Amino acid sequence: MPATTIALGFGHLPQDHAKNTELDVHLHLDHPATPISMGERSGPQSTGSGYTLQQATEYRMEEHLRACGCDWLRQVAAEERLSGRIFTPEEILVRKPATIAVSPPPARLPNKQPPAGALEKIRRAIAAQDFEEIEGLRDVLNDELVREIAAEWRANLPWGVKDAYAALLMDQTADCVQALYQDALRSPTVESRAYAVCVLTRDFSRFDAMLVDGGLDEARVDAQVAAFNSRKP
Repeated sequence: MPATTIALGFGHLPQDHAKNTELDVHLHLDHPATPISMGERSGPQSTGSGYTLQQATEYRMEEHLRACGCDWLRQVAAEERLSGRIFTPEEILVRKPATIAVSPPPARLPNKQPPAGALEKIRRAIAAQDFEEIEGLRDVLNDELVREIAAEWRANLPWGVKDAYAALLMDQTADCVQALYQDALRSPTVESRAYAVCVLTRDFSRFDAMLVDGGLDEARVDAQVAAFNSRKP
């Protein structure tokens, strides 16, 4: 999905007990005329349409919005009506509540058997800070490997090594990686800070919101880090 498309929510209707049809709501930064899309996916079949903010919050859309955790758009639509002008997609995005998780975390890892010697390869790649090798090794991870690797992480390691851990485990949300990513919020490397925000909020679409022209924007990343830190007790 391009960086100009940001997931606002996913869900199922209450009566869809088998969860056969997944609903979604997205915001399109490059379509100011109809910035909100609402779709349905059932197996390989998917449908969707684009709407203005006012159209997307009409009564007939209420169930879809509620199922996707996007009721907050109705308040934004009310603000838009009172303002007497059309909000830009960016103005809609900035009004998204910071506590709303807008994207489901990656599916839980299957209990697959990693290739022989995978743990040693991972240890060597982390020690060498070989990020190209690390990217490929993410595909061999299973729950047991994640726990073992996370247990070997230490807060007093050099930042380059800690950034390697953050790059390897960037798709994980298990309790065992939480301390690693709390620490990564302070990393001098912008990528690690961005991964940390996504993992700790379990909102992986935030990564798209931190991109500008296909690359991470440090100011946007730091704004997300500050917003996360402000919610800590």
